[in-house]
This record gives sequence, C-alpha cells and structure tokens, in this order.
Amino acid sequence: MGNEEEHGKKKKRKVSKLKELEKAKELEEAKKDPDKGGLVSKKHSWKAATSRAAGIKVHDDPKLLKQSLKKDSKKHQKNTEKWKERVETQLKMKAEKQQKRSRNIADRIEQKKMRRIEKRERKLTRPGFEGRKEGYINEGLT
Repeated sequence: MGNEEEHGKKKKRKVSKLKELEKAKELEEAKKDPDKGGLVSKKHSWKAATSRAAGIKVHDDPKLLKQSLKKDSKKHQKNTEKWKERVETQLKMKAEKQQKRSRNIADRIEQKKMRRIEKRERKLTRPGFEGRKEGYINEGLT
C-alpha cells in the first residue's frame, strides 16, 4: 500500500505524547467542523489505515493519550519518591556507620588507657608481697 518511504523506513524522532494529544484534539475539532469535517475525516482515516497496514502505530485517540500521560506522570512520581527514599536510607546508613566508627575508635582509645594503667599497676606491685610498693623492703630495719 503506497510507497515505502511514506511509511517510515527511515528512523524518525519520537513525538511527545503531549504533542500527539494536541494533534488528536485538533483533529477532533476539525472533524466537528461542518464545512471541512468530512474531507479531513476521510483524509485522516485513509492515512491512518495505510499506516496501520504498514505496521506503524497511530496515536489519534485523545482519551487513550490522556490515560497514557496520566500513567507516565504517576510512574514518574513513584520513581521520584523511591529515589528520595533511597537517598534518605543511604544517608541514614552513612550516619550509622560513622557513629559506629567513632564509637569503636573511642573504645579503642579507652582500652589503650586501661592497658597503660594496668601495666603501671603491675610495675608498682611486687611479686610475693601484698599491695603497692611504697618504699624499699629493708628501709625500716636500719
């Protein structure tokens, strides 16, 4: 049916759904016009029929186009919410990891201090005697 160039052998840019909706509305208005309505309707119907026969999708129903736009906007909104949630969870996880790291570092510093104190205590105590070293053993004998 017709020549092949007319039916999109070469790649065309995808027309936005909003523009397609506007075109469909204009077509509906033109069909309602009593003077040129029949001519426009016939021309469009032939063009649409040949396009459909060639396997090209014809977007000329305003109702379906509106539904499609609404669906797309809802999908976009849902994806936006998911992305925000993802960013929030990432920030929360990052904060938790930083807290854990700082807590571990503080614990390590505290353990190091305790080891030093323990080591010092061990040096001050004498094996075989009770308590700390407070002087020489034979200090009071002389």
